[in-house]
Amino acid sequence: MIQKTILLFIVMFGVIIASTACTGASASSEPISPIAPITISDNLTSIDVCQAIPQANIEAVMKVKLTDPPARFTLRNAEGTSGCYYEGPTDADRERHFGYVILTPLEVYNHQTPNQHVDVSGIGDGAYFNKGGDARQLWVKVDDRVAFVIGFGDVAREEGAKAIAKLMVESIQ
Repeated sequence: MIQKTILLFIVMFGVIIASTACTGASASSEPISPIAPITISDNLTSIDVCQAIPQANIEAVMKVKLTDPPARFTLRNAEGTSGCYYEGPTDADRERHFGYVILTPLEVYNHQTPNQHVDVSGIGDGAYFNKGGDARQLWVKVDDRVAFVIGFGDVAREEGAKAIAKLMVESIQ
């Protein structure tokens, strides 16, 4: 009865409503806030990516609330990286929601093994999607000084990754 009433209200008043009751996340899948300025130095490990990216942006992309606070994270088998890991819930169908954003030296960007490689235009000085070991990853090069990788899984969020990447490029100084 309540659903029919809501539907009738929508039809009568021409209102479009996006429901988020099942996930508890924001209705938009787009990041909503700018990323704090990130000053690149020779020591990427000193940068706290978790402090720079608003948690609400990640939750909007992942379409779920995080289950744990964002945690500092590095890229496995790559020295000099600095990032943030985001843990969301596991669905009833065992889909895990997680994400990460990691700053890397350029050589890490340049030496990725192509696996389902797809070039992406309009982000940084070069960008591509690649299948990583844990998620579909978006790799981005900025000003021939630094790179970063964004991954979301088990549910890939390519459009959300591109939106976060554009904000990252704008924030890097």
